[in-house]
Amino acid sequence: MGSPNSFALLLLLFITIPSILARSTELSIHQAHHKRAYNLRSSVRRRKVANFAAASDISSNAEFLLSAATASKKAGKNVVATFPAQVGDKNNVDILGDWLKLDGVSAYHFIADMDVDCDGVDFKCAGNPDGQSETSFGALNAAQVPFYVLPLKFTDAHKDIKPNSLGAIVCNKKIVYGIYGDQNGDDPQVIGEASIVLAQACFPDDKLSGDNGHTPLDVLYIVFGSQVPKGVGKTTIDVDALKTLGDQQTSLLVKALGGNGAAPTTGKTNGTKPAKGKSSSSDDDTDDSDDDN
Repeated sequence: MGSPNSFALLLLLFITIPSILARSTELSIHQAHHKRAYNLRSSVRRRKVANFAAASDISSNAEFLLSAATASKKAGKNVVATFPAQVGDKNNVDILGDWLKLDGVSAYHFIADMDVDCDGVDFKCAGNPDGQSETSFGALNAAQVPFYVLPLKFTDAHKDIKPNSLGAIVCNKKIVYGIYGDQNGDDPQVIGEASIVLAQACFPDDKLSGDNGHTPLDVLYIVFGSQVPKGVGKTTIDVDALKTLGDQQTSLLVKALGGNGAAPTTGKTNGTKPAKGKSSSSDDDTDDSDDDN
């Protein structure tokens, strides 16, 4: 027979082993849950990168384009209109037409601030007491669709600018794309405004809202007035078509101005027929493949 000490040891092991195993299982579950939660948070962080941003080789030309536009403004040639950036300002933003007849590409451009537009489906955003449920050519969701705003007087005088036409916005050392989705018909009409999703993509750390815009005059708006991406519906757009057309036109513009634009993607991506398209929510095209790892 075994000694009393041996029986005591066996009894102790019999009592403690189940609790040790249970604790080990609990830790494994906790670690797996923690990893899953981390991956979910990682996915959310990735989704904050706008899926309507230019390709990296295109966006690398942001400072080149801003410098070219600044030089045009200083030269003061072919100023087609002038507007104030804010109510109470003098007319301090020139819209220039010196890029309208470049080789293979045509665009207006101006450098302004960036007010926030919350009109459309989700017009009741913070700081937007006078929001409207519709935008000029539909009811775009400003929280999902990247669009920019032009003064009504300007577009009335320049019928070559089509509704929903492509825009490349150079902001914060990057390039994002949007469509001409709304008009400013206020009195006085000011310039420099974009949907809240576009504004927050440009300046993600500035806590922009309906009553808090980006005030420095350092945002370049490039209006490709004859180019309309496919898949523009009443409330949504096809972001893939927007990006493809945006990269094509911006690349052509950079090359025409003497820069090193990336080779444009082939394929027809412009048209004027509004169509039902995919939502442009900034998390549509996010890769969540590691969430289950």
